[in-house]
Amino acid sequence: MPELITIAALFDKSLAVFNLVREGKKQKNEKMDHALFALYTALNETKSYVEKLASGKRRNRKSEFALAKLWHDASIPLRYIDLELAERCFIKGSYWLEPEVWSENRIRDNKIDIENMIKSIKELLLK
Repeated sequence: MPELITIAALFDKSLAVFNLVREGKKQKNEKMDHALFALYTALNETKSYVEKLASGKRRNRKSEFALAKLWHDASIPLRYIDLELAERCFIKGSYWLEPEVWSENRIRDNKIDIENMIKSIKELLLK
């Protein structure tokens, strides 16, 4: 009979560990989803604004400050998932605070151009 109690106790402990692992994966997935949603939002709004500029619209500081906030906000949940991408999102937000002081080389060197950001987001999606 003591063997049955030991087996039952081991089973209970194994089940508890399994539930902890499953809950950890669920939380990780939720963090990933939150980070991806923030990234998609920042990227889509940025692409929309850049297209407006390309079609001849004038710069809009209110829109640029909103983009800075979106990119800065996206960096926060990312810090748990991809620290390098989180830093680039923060830099991208800083870019939108004063885009006129950024050269094309500086943008490329910091890997915050749209193409690099899209590539990184796709890589994150496939993790």
